[in-house]
Amino acid sequence: MAKKLILFGASNFGDEIVQLFRDINKASKELQWDIVGFLDDNAEMKGKIRNGVPVLGGKDWMKDNHESDYHYVCCIGNPKAKAKVVGQLKEFNVKFASGIHPSVIMSETTTIGEGTVITAGNIVTTNIKILNHVIFNLACTLGHYAVVNDYCTINPGVNISGDVILEEGVLVGTNAAILEKLTIGKYSIIGGAALVNKNIPSYVTAVGIPAKVIKENRT
Repeated sequence: MAKKLILFGASNFGDEIVQLFRDINKASKELQWDIVGFLDDNAEMKGKIRNGVPVLGGKDWMKDNHESDYHYVCCIGNPKAKAKVVGQLKEFNVKFASGIHPSVIMSETTTIGEGTVITAGNIVTTNIKILNHVIFNLACTLGHYAVVNDYCTINPGVNISGDVILEEGVLVGTNAAILEKLTIGKYSIIGGAALVNKNIPSYVTAVGIPAKVIKENRT
């Protein structure tokens, strides 16, 4: 029996996540996911259709429509905003959906947490831990024994080498590269096309080749 799916965040990226779960359905012998609709706290979004899926309302919708067979996935890329929304969803004791695109190459020694989505074209090698509510956008690579903690967002084309640790809430920009055995601190941002060749502390933004810290971002 198909699981009912609610997507939180009626955005362009949310449209991509709809397609991710549709592709999972296409690759399965039986329907895996019944995509019910989006939720979004922007009241102007209610009633709109995104990628063929209705916007049902905001979190208030959950109070009157809280069914045990609903699964939720957060489609928000910003790690701080994502962590906040997931915390609010947890107050409703919801179940979270994870989605891995059929094209992903991933070893059986990799573990994936709840609420995590891995989109098309990613390569995930051996003995990797990807925790909860992580987003891997298109065509990234992730090397052996890497650890990706809760709420991280990895944008398209990122290359992460072996034994790298991304602490909670890291955002890695498009086409960035992180060399082996490095740690990126909590809620730090790595700019697009950056080359990280040393550890990056928490709550900073680092850009360039090689990546250098340019500011703090604790707020």
